[in-house]
Amino acid sequence: MELLHPNDVQQWQRLYQAANSFEAGLVQGLLQHGAVLVRVSGEYLAGAAGELPLNDVGIQLWVPQQQFSSAQRIINQYLQQLQHEPAQWQCSCGELNYQSFDICWSCLQDKDETKSQ
Repeated sequence: MELLHPNDVQQWQRLYQAANSFEAGLVQGLLQHGAVLVRVSGEYLAGAAGELPLNDVGIQLWVPQQQFSSAQRIINQYLQQLQHEPAQWQCSCGELNYQSFDICWSCLQDKDETKSQ
């Protein structure tokens, strides 16, 4: 795996356009965990929606051209995981919780404990 310094990058390539700043942060973390350099652009352009073309307003993640293949594999794994995970999980107490919650908001039971029952 090639470790790069941002100053060594000759050319950046757009990899992904995130739905919002939370997804951008999540994907950025996944890429960094995979030793891929990443730049995020457009975080502050949401206020310009309607004034600029839609493609220019979104939050974009850019990676060095030489790491694009590795980054694309990470993005593909992320997108596959999104397709297979339900949006919510049901606790044994009956409450629905968003997938990002590790504990039930109502009874504070751990999600993994609910799955094992």
